[in-house]
Amino acid sequence: MSGLAPGRLALVTGGSSGIGKQIAADLLRRGLRVVVLSHQPDRLVDAVAELSRVAPKVTSVTCDLSDRGAIREAANTVLREHGCPDVLVNNAGFTTYRTFEGSSAEEIYELVAVNFLGALLCTKAFLPAMIERRSGTVVNMASIAGSIAFTPNGTYSASKHGLVAWSEILRHELARFDIDVVVVCPGRVETPFFDHETFQTRARGPETRETTTVEAISRVTLDAIARRRPSVFVPRSLGFAAWAVAAVPFISRPILGWLMRRRVETMYDLAASRAVARASSVPTSEATSRSTAGARE
Repeated sequence: MSGLAPGRLALVTGGSSGIGKQIAADLLRRGLRVVVLSHQPDRLVDAVAELSRVAPKVTSVTCDLSDRGAIREAANTVLREHGCPDVLVNNAGFTTYRTFEGSSAEEIYELVAVNFLGALLCTKAFLPAMIERRSGTVVNMASIAGSIAFTPNGTYSASKHGLVAWSEILRHELARFDIDVVVVCPGRVETPFFDHETFQTRARGPETRETTTVEAISRVTLDAIARRRPSVFVPRSLGFAAWAVAAVPFISRPILGWLMRRRVETMYDLAASRAVARASSVPTSEATSRSTAGARE
């Protein structure tokens, strides 16, 4: 029986907004029971209220995916109160628009923990029950950045590359238990994902205008689950771009490298211009005072 059959249980991490909430809503429309996870209790309350208007079979669990103990506790709660998910959607994730050298150690850890380790540990928590049942679907929401390296989001891109690689390995390991693994690689989607302050000051290049919708991501994801497809790109044209980078690296890599270096230089130039503008707006006496104080430090 399909993992999307009415009455089945789905768990969606990062389900309080954006792609996760849309997937949760579409699963509810298909008659599934849905549990949404998020580290933000207030958003979860609002999301459950909204999703309940689609169908009443939705509940929530608060969980910080950067915390191993919290993942274990949340998984135990789900297993005890609802049972083992038939569909696990590892959707939670975030990014910043900073270079690696400009990122703090704490930010780097958080990016890897939420985007990569959180998915691994959440899956690990439910795998024994899935294996015992010998069925299930694990959906890993990656990104085009998981197939093509992007900067200044290098740590995010690395975490999504890891997610794509792990998905492929996991697919082979779990085939004997009849457990499917689906990896979804979307392009840019206008959601709260880009609300981080570092995106508010970035230069708006042509790529920021090429967006897809959460509805399209959800539709393709559910279709991939139903058809047991191993991987999908949204839009499909991104799949060709990923193939081209891998198939003809002697052409694609220099072009991609030039584009990435240009993005980085644009970011630094913009930061320098803003620093000059701020300095020029400081009164002379105050600027002198700050300069002297800085020298003393």
